[in-house]
Amino acid sequence: MAKVYKILVPKPGAANELGSEVKLYAHDEVVKSEGTWQDEVLDVFVANGWAMEVKADSVEEELEVPAEVKRARNEDGTLIGDDPTTPDVNEAWEGGEAPTKATKKKASTKKKSTKKKS
Repeated sequence: MAKVYKILVPKPGAANELGSEVKLYAHDEVVKSEGTWQDEVLDVFVANGWAMEVKADSVEEELEVPAEVKRARNEDGTLIGDDPTTPDVNEAWEGGEAPTKATKKKASTKKKSTKKKS
């Protein structure tokens, strides 16, 4: 059974068994191992924190990549708002679900101190 890896940090690595070709393994790329040579390359990636091995329940199971979430629009291109009377569906987003929010850290603001003249 071929191993499956997800690249976390873009890095160059061997692209064939002989190591005579190099390719850039891109961020968020999912790679199915083509043999022990690629397992060895990607195990080094895992050891350095550049990739992680993805476990699948069965061989037939495909990894599902979430589709890009887009705002819903009218025919004229204006944004559609959410209908508050339907709490289980968010009409403002295609597919009826709003994306999860990523929290941002606020940048700390430093107080500027002014020196008093004596």
